[in-house]
Amino acid sequence: MEEGGCVTVVTDPAVGRYLRASRAIRAGEVLLSERPSAWWVDPSFRQTTCARCLAACGDAQQREACQACGGAVWCSAACRTEDADRHAVLAPWIKASEAWRKKRAAAETAGTGPCKGAAAEAESEEAVGEEEVTEDASLLACAASVAALHASDRHTFDRVWAMHAPPLTSREEERCSALASWCEQAALSAAMPLGDLLRGCCARDRANSLALTSLGGCVEEAREHRPHGYALYPTLALANHSCLPTAARVDAFVATGPRPREGGGGEGEVEGGGGAEGGGGGGEAEGG
Repeated sequence: MEEGGCVTVVTDPAVGRYLRASRAIRAGEVLLSERPSAWWVDPSFRQTTCARCLAACGDAQQREACQACGGAVWCSAACRTEDADRHAVLAPWIKASEAWRKKRAAAETAGTGPCKGAAAEAESEEAVGEEEVTEDASLLACAASVAALHASDRHTFDRVWAMHAPPLTSREEERCSALASWCEQAALSAAMPLGDLLRGCCARDRANSLALTSLGGCVEEAREHRPHGYALYPTLALANHSCLPTAARVDAFVATGPRPREGGGGEGEVEGGGGAEGGGGGGEAEGG
């Protein structure tokens, strides 16, 4: 993480951890720039988004695709090479999540999934079912990314695991239990019990993850209007949790394609000042 020396992390027994300004801040000033500790592609964009730098992959003929998992592409051979160790951990999880999506879709078609009901409600319930399936696949991707982080960088993993984790709802508990059973059937493994990993990721994802939206180089116009990836930033997540925020978060991607660098990720650029480092896109907080 890079800081401009204008914010510090404060821990208050009453309210928890938060960022506090240590000096007067100019409007538009970059407060901090942080590389995401864990990141993953939205399941709906796996075939058009680079798994390493989250840049848009345009021409299908130029994409580097993983034939083993069927759910990851890279914008270049360089990105694929840099992402090899991380993807070795992610691949079986992605394959399992794609199988889970197909299983749930088949259950919906057969009327045994959560979208069964009266004919008048079928269309709306089907939409809800599709959303739940995508959320499940995204949670599995989050767990895979965190598992890969644990295998490669225990210190950073500990920072992620120290992030705020609110109690799960009963529905979330059921969801995590079902996914844990599926992961066991798929013979997935992690450094901690699968149920604990999924519950921990579910809580931290809900409370802390930030959606990543491309600023350019999109394959289709719709990509400008919805997230195509998500990331966990241990420090940046402490900012901007207010209905009247005093800082604005910016995700930046190089529109002309990624520029691979050591440590993973494309270099981010921010209009109006400062650069953002990051695998999976950099995040910045600007004073308002």
